[in-house]
Amino acid sequence: MAGSAAQARTREHFGEGFTIDLQKPPNIVIGIVREVAEDGVIQGTSEYRGTSELDGATPANSSDAFPQWTEGGTVLFKIRPNTLAPEHFRQSNDQGTVVIRYVIQPLGPNSAHLRIDATFQEDARHHQHPSDGQVEANEFEVIAAKLRELDAVAEQRQQEDARKQEQAKIDELRDELKKEEEQIQAAKAREKDLEGQVQQARGARVGHIRTSSADLKSAPYNASKTLELLSQGDAVSVLLETPHWFQVQAADGQKGWIYGLMLEVAP
Repeated sequence: MAGSAAQARTREHFGEGFTIDLQKPPNIVIGIVREVAEDGVIQGTSEYRGTSELDGATPANSSDAFPQWTEGGTVLFKIRPNTLAPEHFRQSNDQGTVVIRYVIQPLGPNSAHLRIDATFQEDARHHQHPSDGQVEANEFEVIAAKLRELDAVAEQRQQEDARKQEQAKIDELRDELKKEEEQIQAAKAREKDLEGQVQQARGARVGHIRTSSADLKSAPYNASKTLELLSQGDAVSVLLETPHWFQVQAADGQKGWIYGLMLEVAP
């Protein structure tokens, strides 16, 4: 019985089993199927009404309930002995053992073929009662759920790795910005130091505001922007002199122009 688990549940052709190709590496499929073979429960059948599974199952390396498998791959078994007339097995009216066989065959590095078969073997006469597909379908549902869970974990890890890479890039850009800002500050400090050296080389003179206040202008004309207001007696360094204006540097480092009559400059 090939196809989906839903298709398997809607058909009741005894003994066809369940087969499907999975787009997963064979070792991953083997690991998941091994977990299911060791989970202690057989799905899709029961001994009593109101239940949907058999507990008390155990993994097995082999079983004579099926002919020896000769087509390659990994073969795993899960058995549940001492089972009385389990549901979904043809004419199962005696006591015996429910046997699940899983066969995983590699199709390529990232794909595998999975086959699941279920049968009920009587204790007394060793007659076989094949499943109608319910057991195989429900066992596959457990396997499929584990594969989906594995995919979800892998996706979560990928998202986390992407977030870490993005944060690392942001941190790298911040470090670069910090270095650039430090370089700019160092350049400004160097520029200020060079300006001081130039002033010393020029023998910069010192002036004092002679009026009650004086506008420090951005350019040597009255309509220009006032940068700050200086008070009488404030000292400034004279950088440049024109017939009517002085270019000066205030004590706070601000440079600008003061009208000549407002400044008293030492000779």
